Amino acid sequence: MRLRRHTRRRGMTIVESTLVLAVFLMLLFGIFEYCRFLMVLHIGNNAARDGARYASVNVDKPNNFDTTTYTDAAGKVYPSIQAYTTARMGGVERQVTGYQVAVYAVDSVGLSQTPPVIRPKSTAPPSYPDPFNPSDPKRVPWNSALFTEKIAVHIRGTYRPIVPLSISTGRYTLSLVPDNIPVNLIAMMGSEG
Repeated sequence: MRLRRHTRRRGMTIVESTLVLAVFLMLLFGIFEYCRFLMVLHIGNNAARDGARYASVNVDKPNNFDTTTYTDAAGKVYPSIQAYTTARMGGVERQVTGYQVAVYAVDSVGLSQTPPVIRPKSTAPPSYPDPFNPSDPKRVPWNSALFTEKIAVHIRGTYRPIVPLSISTGRYTLSLVPDNIPVNLIAMMGSEG
């Protein structure tokens, strides 16, 4: 009789441990996923800022320097602004699906609004171009920003968690982390041209 009571307690311990372990692992993986997301945002912000700084000191380069490598007369090679920004991501861009980089001169009228609106300069305001569409006819070259006007580097994509953290109970699903988190990072620097 004593053996049966001991066996019964062992079964309860296994069930209790399984429930506690499941909650603990969800919490642990949630912390890992959140930290990974913060790492992507931190590195992306730094890359956008470095790219904006690189663009602001290279306004003397041709209009296509945002996407094309430039070689000067002395043979020195300058990577494009997009390549420079992506290199600053250090491989983290692979964790952002649909990763894109855009470089544009910022509309100063939008910056003077309350709250400020960061948008590209346009040849036909009040209609503004999509910064990620290089063939937009309203687009103004990125290096047209005058001295102290702003040049922006915009990183866009979607962050997808590695571990889907959701609990399904048949009819209801509790999702602890969204399946897709949009990433929009913009850094601006004053033009030095």
